[in-house]
Amino acid sequence: MTDATPQPSILSHGEREIAAMLDDDHSVDEIAAERDESVESVEKAIDRIREKTDRALATLLASPFTDDAAADLDSTTRDRLLADLDSCR
Repeated sequence: MTDATPQPSILSHGEREIAAMLDDDHSVDEIAAERDESVESVEKAIDRIREKTDRALATLLASPFTDDAAADLDSTTRDRLLADLDSCR
């Protein structure tokens, strides 16, 4: 399986596209129109993204390898991750 992202992602290509559009403040309706999909299918993709994100965070908390994985990140990615997590406070 080929993945165009710098690091492999558990999100599918379509889910990554939708996530990027959400990050750019597109509405569900705008995403559906741009992707020529139904609002329902976009909402289902968003639900999958949330579920995968929840599982990824739970995995990070449970894994004995989290520190190693974080240490392997380049500083830009690590700083972005920390900033994103910190913004949840």
